Amino acid sequence: MQISCQTLWLPKHGSSDEEYEDAYFPTDVENTDKRLFRCAVADGATETSFSGLWAQLLTKAYVYNDIDLNLLADTWKQQTTKADQPWYVEEKRASGAFAALVGLTLRASKDKRENSGTWEATAVGDSCLFQVRKKDLITCYPLDKWQQFNSSPQLLSSNTHNNSAELKAQLIETYEEEWRSGDVFYLMSDAIACWFLRRQSESDDAIEVISKTTTKESLTTLVDEERRHKDEEGRVWMRNDDVTLMRIKVTA
Repeated sequence: MQISCQTLWLPKHGSSDEEYEDAYFPTDVENTDKRLFRCAVADGATETSFSGLWAQLLTKAYVYNDIDLNLLADTWKQQTTKADQPWYVEEKRASGAFAALVGLTLRASKDKRENSGTWEATAVGDSCLFQVRKKDLITCYPLDKWQQFNSSPQLLSSNTHNNSAELKAQLIETYEEEWRSGDVFYLMSDAIACWFLRRQSESDDAIEVISKTTTKESLTTLVDEERRHKDEEGRVWMRNDDVTLMRIKVTA
């Protein structure tokens, strides 16, 4: 199967690129022949310390098929421990970092004559996967309505005491389906995922809009407009948060 993968991202309005706390892996891939392809997006919770690093560790662990929360937590602790940290930074660090994660695995068909293959996804929290076939949105995972997004999603923590058995089980559970040649997958962090579902539901043009968002400049224009755009109740269409948009196109 031929894989093309592109990721566009932006920090919160008023923040620098260095303050971006989402993560994605791998970097861009262009028309590469693969039998297996794994990718992931994670959304670090802004209110916790070193959440960007935690998000990075989670995405790489998914791609390398090695999500061991205990080992990842140890790595995170080693990389965030500094002797000269103020007490309040250390106190916040002890509480742990939190992040949502969505990962996608694409597999080629064993029969090379087939025009399709299989895929599976894993998700914890409100980062989402969308599968588009031609102009139709055929899969939304794990959320399928914009009203399902809220301010307290389930998140993976670098403090392993915060991870319930139910939460850990979600890392083992997978959603499995089929891909066909020409399908496009999108992995999105929560702010743009929520916007995507709402605009598709209410305006029926989110697929068209996102398909034309292929450069950082076009993403910036879109995000700036939607962060200003308000509904009749005064709510903005896109919350001011880090934005990550990964696009994966697969052909047989």
